[in-house]
Amino acid sequence: MAASPWNGGHGLKPSSSGYGSMCGLVGLFLPRHAQPVDADLTAMLRVIAHRGPDGTGTHVSADRRFQGGFTRLAIIDLATSDQPLVEDGGSRVFLGNGEIYNYRELRAELRDKGHVFHTQGDMEVGLKAYVQYGRDFVHRLNGMYGLALYERDAHRLLLVRDRLGIKPLYWARLEGGGILFASEIKSLFTSGLVEPRVDESRLSTWLLHGYVPAPDTLYAGVGKLPPGHWLSVAADGAVTVERYWRPRAAADLPRDAAAAKAHLLGLLEDSVRLQLHSDVPLGILLSGGIDSGLVTALAARHSATPLHTYTVRFAGAPVDESPLARAVAGRYGTRHTQFELGMDDVCAHLPALAWHCDEPLFDASLLPNHLINAVLGRDIRVVLNGSGGDELFAGYGRYFPLAAERRWLALPTALRAALRPLIGAAAPLRAWQLERAELLERDPGAYLADHTTQFPAPLRRRLGRGEAVTAAHSAAFAAFAGPRQSGMLAADLETYLPEDLMLLLDRTTMAASVEGRVPFLDHRLVEAALALPPELRTPGGRQKGLEREMAAELLPAEVLNAPKQGFASPVPAWFAGDLGRLSRRVLTGARSRRRGWFDPAGIDALLADPVGHAFRLYALTMLELTVRTHVEGRFTAPPALEELVDD
Repeated sequence: MAASPWNGGHGLKPSSSGYGSMCGLVGLFLPRHAQPVDADLTAMLRVIAHRGPDGTGTHVSADRRFQGGFTRLAIIDLATSDQPLVEDGGSRVFLGNGEIYNYRELRAELRDKGHVFHTQGDMEVGLKAYVQYGRDFVHRLNGMYGLALYERDAHRLLLVRDRLGIKPLYWARLEGGGILFASEIKSLFTSGLVEPRVDESRLSTWLLHGYVPAPDTLYAGVGKLPPGHWLSVAADGAVTVERYWRPRAAADLPRDAAAAKAHLLGLLEDSVRLQLHSDVPLGILLSGGIDSGLVTALAARHSATPLHTYTVRFAGAPVDESPLARAVAGRYGTRHTQFELGMDDVCAHLPALAWHCDEPLFDASLLPNHLINAVLGRDIRVVLNGSGGDELFAGYGRYFPLAAERRWLALPTALRAALRPLIGAAAPLRAWQLERAELLERDPGAYLADHTTQFPAPLRRRLGRGEAVTAAHSAAFAAFAGPRQSGMLAADLETYLPEDLMLLLDRTTMAASVEGRVPFLDHRLVEAALALPPELRTPGGRQKGLEREMAAELLPAEVLNAPKQGFASPVPAWFAGDLGRLSRRVLTGARSRRRGWFDPAGIDALLADPVGHAFRLYALTMLELTVRTHVEGRFTAPPALEELVDD
């Protein structure tokens, strides 16, 4: 690697190719006792080239016991922020996927302490912060990131994932003790060192959650660094995974309602301000809801030129929020673009979704988001959206007991006990719903999981996966000290948000070489929102009641008073057409049946009502396509449907 003309071989030297900062990293660390092996860095980077089409860089230590690579989407400091960042001839090597939003403030602080900077980018600030503060540097970072730091003299590796899990980081321990890591699982599989294999013991937890919760993945031997954790590897190969942050209530939220609203709005505005910084075209995805509307309103205060906003309409969709989005855009004078998309050829898109996601995801909004970001990628490189608002301000119905649940819980305990077996014999799913109601008091975390699952316990048993599964939400809820509603929000912030929403955001934006930013997930705002008393957050039991009050002077009345809609993929309509036929072919084919993962009678029962079970069949189809893509096919680019469906 050529020496930089300005570091004299002793300072900081970015890699000699690429442009640094965003958006995919890979690497290998070998303990001192491990037998030498090489990772195919070129192949690992090639399969995540979509994450960073603006260049790549690598660094291999002299003893080859650290090997790192980076592929970059240029967002900030386009000229000098190459990665990996290599300090003092390799004494430290730093890789950073994501953004450190407060890097300018941190740079000033570190410069006052004597640090010299050679780039204008954010990741050099992260490296210098580590040099100054050690592992406590993570508490000074405000951003979304997956970081890797190698220190040659101590021969140790540190991996860090951001507090909310906005950016991913995966790892695998090799037989000889080495550690392989990457921003996407497919890079591990193309390294030449990890064999893809499904861990069948995790299928039941996947059915319950719609994903395999961290620290696991669907694949044997492949781990997912949980949000708010770091992983350290010592010279002897000892691995330690520790939590450095979890969702908690801030101690400094004003008690007065008006002051609390002003405080929260101020934190959101500061988050928006930080996240507006970009050296490439930036826009806002404006859905027509309160969350993205607030982001737009606050961003307008900090933009010297009109903002670029974007709204999508899906042809034939029952929900159309574009008029609401236009009202917000008009109020703030944005350069607004509305585009219409169709989802006619759904089946043709599924292989690309399976390839990009690596693991199967229940969430059928994956496809519309994939299509939206593909269009945005033609125009911009950074997009802000309103994700996280529902988890902070109680925007989902599952945070409130249903009317039927309240009626059931009002019955005497003895009467409920007598009715339960009778109902169970006649209507197993109905009995399960009533049992779910009782979880609200006994295990609110499990109550959340049961409200989001596509496969309730009776259906899991019908599929031959009847083993007991502990909901990841339960431990997350138990760890939170505070009111039940706040604990339920914290549980979703640790599970559903990173495992579903943030994975979906990362994969669909990165597939289009777009960086997705989420101002509501600034950790300062998260902690402040969790400190709200439920009666203030949702006055009168109204979802997002406080947030509506916060937005009252900023958004049009029709936006404030509109019911929560969101975009629901028309999966039942898909299954009335080609997707129904594809699903039957895939799920009853020889390859699927040979696996023996599910009872064929259970699959046939679902297929007997493809419209009624559309979301379940979609999930199972995506599981099968994912396995055919990453385990059996090992495709290094999105395959064609014909390459996956040959039985």
